[in-house]
Amino acid sequence: MKHVSIVIPAYEESENLKILLPRIQEISTGLINTKIEILVVLPNFSKDSEKLLVESYGARPIIRYPSNSFGDALRTGFSQVSPKSEFTLTIDADGSHNPDKIPDLITIAENYDIVVSSRYVKGGSTDNNHLLRTMSRILNLIYKIILGLDCNDISTNYKIYKTKDLKAIDLICKDFDIVEEIFYKIHVLHDRKTRVYEIPDHFSNRNFGVTKRQLGPFIISYLLTLIKLRFNVK
Repeated sequence: MKHVSIVIPAYEESENLKILLPRIQEISTGLINTKIEILVVLPNFSKDSEKLLVESYGARPIIRYPSNSFGDALRTGFSQVSPKSEFTLTIDADGSHNPDKIPDLITIAENYDIVVSSRYVKGGSTDNNHLLRTMSRILNLIYKIILGLDCNDISTNYKIYKTKDLKAIDLICKDFDIVEEIFYKIHVLHDRKTRVYEIPDHFSNRNFGVTKRQLGPFIISYLLTLIKLRFNVK
């Protein structure tokens, strides 16, 4: 029996979770010899109704700690993953990631260290406008070249990792740049010989609500994180 944990950071995403969680549950029931646990990481101001909503779809609500940042959401989620879990999959709650790719990610994960649901390989695509798409491609290319990462879509949060690798690294980034930090530190953990596979996928616009990413701070934090990772600065 293969054990997989799905960690979903969710910040005021109830309407989106009503779509995402039933679909993940439906997909999970079709997986042979695979046990899935779903962890939805909520902010500390979440109402009981949101926690009950998560539970009603067979997922476990977790309150992020100590802050409501995206970085703390992932750290909190990883800390609560079952000790039996062999793989940990991360996916956004806003509907931008296609849950139908979950079986492919899980199947391929046995043979790789990181499997990526990628916008930037042949067959991949995104609904982002031209400006965002261009900036994203540039940032990913800079990270790829400077840190020596064999991946075209480093910045997506839709990936699957070996749980033991996540438990072995120390994550300190506060915001969305933790996604790149995870990738690079696993790369270092594997003596820079990380086995990576990218599955082409489509990145959609969110279903409901507004993005939590602010373009200016987003770019600055990514560049600062790049410098810190490159020169091993904490």
